[in-house]
Amino acid sequence: MKNEHLNRREFLCNSGKSLAGIVVASSGAVTLIFPSTGWSAQLAMLNEHESKTLLNMTRQLFPHDKVEDKFYAVVVKALDSDAAASADTANKLKAGIANLDNLAQGNWNELSADKRGAILEKIDSTAFFQQVRSKCVTGIYNNKDLWDHFGYEGSSAEHGGYINRGFDDLDWLPNPPEADSPKAH
Repeated sequence: MKNEHLNRREFLCNSGKSLAGIVVASSGAVTLIFPSTGWSAQLAMLNEHESKTLLNMTRQLFPHDKVEDKFYAVVVKALDSDAAASADTANKLKAGIANLDNLAQGNWNELSADKRGAILEKIDSTAFFQQVRSKCVTGIYNNKDLWDHFGYEGSSAEHGGYINRGFDDLDWLPNPPEADSPKAH
C-alpha cells in the first residue's frame, strides 16, 4: 500500500469537490468555505441558515450550471456587508428569509427547485426580493472573473468602441434571416 501524504490544502480541495461548506465558529461567526477552490468568506450578520438560503436563492434567480458557488457567495457576502452597515437592511434580509421559510411551511432550502421558484414568484415584488436580485445582477455580471464565461470582452471605449472590436463576433447566436433592405433612390 502506497503511503501518500496530503497537506491541508490538498485535503480541503479534495473533500467535497463541488460543495460549499458553512462553518460556524464558537464566536457565532459564519464562514462560507468552498473546498474545491480554497476560497472562503467570513460573514458578520448572517447566520448559517440565512447564508445558505441566500446562496440558494442567488443560484435560483440566476442559474448558470458552470458558474461555481463561490461566485454566488460573493453576492451573499455583499448582502451581509450591507446588513452589517444598516440595521434596516439586516432586518429586511432576515424577515425576507423568514418569509421564504413561512411560505415553504418549513425550510425553503429543502424544497425542490420548482417549489422554491414558485415561492420566489410570489414574492418578486417585495423589497427583499428586489434587493437580492439587484445584488445578483451586479455581483455576478459585474464580476470580471466571469466575463470570459459570459463572452463579454469588457469595456471597449478605450479601444475605439465595439464597431471594430467585438461588435459581431458572437459565434453562439444564429445568423439573422436575410431581410429585404430598402433600396436607395
